[in-house]
Amino acid sequence: MSDEPSVGQALWHVAPRTSRLRSARVPRPGPGQVTVRSTVSLVSAGTEMLVYRGQVGPDEETGLETCEGGFGFPIKYGYQVVGEVVAAGEGVRFPTGAVVFARHPHQDLFTMNDDPHLLFGVPDPVPAERAVFANLLDVAVNCLLDVPVRFGDCVVVHGQGTVGSLCGQLARRTAGTVIVVDPVDRRREAALAWGADAAVDVADLAEAVDDLSAGRGADVSIEASGSPAALRSALATTGQEGTIAVVSYFGSREVTLRLSPEFHYRRQRVVSSQVAALGSGLQPRWTTSRRMDAVFALLAEPWLRTPISHTLDFRDAPAAYELIDRAAEPMTGVLLVYDARRISTTAAESSSPRPPESAAR
Repeated sequence: MSDEPSVGQALWHVAPRTSRLRSARVPRPGPGQVTVRSTVSLVSAGTEMLVYRGQVGPDEETGLETCEGGFGFPIKYGYQVVGEVVAAGEGVRFPTGAVVFARHPHQDLFTMNDDPHLLFGVPDPVPAERAVFANLLDVAVNCLLDVPVRFGDCVVVHGQGTVGSLCGQLARRTAGTVIVVDPVDRRREAALAWGADAAVDVADLAEAVDDLSAGRGADVSIEASGSPAALRSALATTGQEGTIAVVSYFGSREVTLRLSPEFHYRRQRVVSSQVAALGSGLQPRWTTSRRMDAVFALLAEPWLRTPISHTLDFRDAPAAYELIDRAAEPMTGVLLVYDARRISTTAAESSSPRPPESAAR
C-alpha cells in the first residue's frame, strides 16, 4: 500500500430492509494496526437479520469498535470476515501475508486495531470458508461452557440454523441422546446426517422427548431458533431440574412465556448464554483467547460440519440480506466471496442464486 489512504467498499444498512454498498476510506495502518483484504465473510441469519429488519433497540450499543453508525440507521454491522494482512504497522502480531479472522463488518479492504478480542490468526489447516464460521462456532462453544452436557444426557436443540447445528454437533460428542427440532425438512435431514438421534417437527417434539428420555424430559434444552414459541416449547419438554440455555438473541421483540406448571414445579433453570462474556466460574482458567483457540481446533476437525446454503459475490451483498429475508424457508450459512481464488471449489460452487432485481440496483 502507498502512504495515501485507499478506498474500499463497505456494506451499510441505511433503513429497515434496505442495504447499500458505500465507499470507505481505508487509511494506511499506524502502530498497532493492520490492513486486511477480505477473502470471504459470513452473514449471520440471526442477529444480523434483526439489525437489517430494524428489530434492535435504537439505543443499544453495537458492542464492536469496528462497527459504525447505530441501530437507529444507518449502520455498518457485521462480525465475521476472513482475509489477508496486506499492510502492518509497528508492534502487531500478524505480518503481511498472514491469514486472519476479523470481527469486522462486511468490507473488501479495511484497517483495524490489532486487538486480541477482534483479530485472530487462522491456522494453516483451516480453509477460509470454514474459518469464517469462527464467531458462530464461538457462540456454540460458549453455550456448552455455560451449560455442559454430561454423558448420558438427553439434549434437545431447538432450531437448526448455523448456531443450532453447531450446538447440536458439539453436544453429540458427550450426550446420550440428541434430539433436534426444526420445521424445515432439509435441516432435519442434515441433522440426522451429522448424527442426531431424532430430528422432528415441533408437533412431534413432546412425543419424541418422552420416548427417548424414558419419560424424564430433556436434561438440557438449547434454544437456538430465535422463536418465542420454541422457548415456550423448551420449557414444556425439559425435565425435573433441567436446564434451558437461551443462545438466541431476541433483540427488541417481546417474548411471552407460560411458566406454570413446568418452570415452577420442575425447578428448571433458564440460562442466558451470551458470547460477549465468559460465564462465572470459568475465570481465570478460561479467556476469550483460549475459547477461540478451541474454536479453531474444532474447525480443523473433519467431523464438524459448517453448513453453507448460498454463496454470493460481495458486489451483490445487499441481495444476500434480501434473499434471507424473503426466503420461503429459513437459511443457514450465506457466504459473501471477495476473492474466489482463495476458497475451495466446493464452497464456490454452492448455490449462488441470481440477486433480486431490487437489491442489484
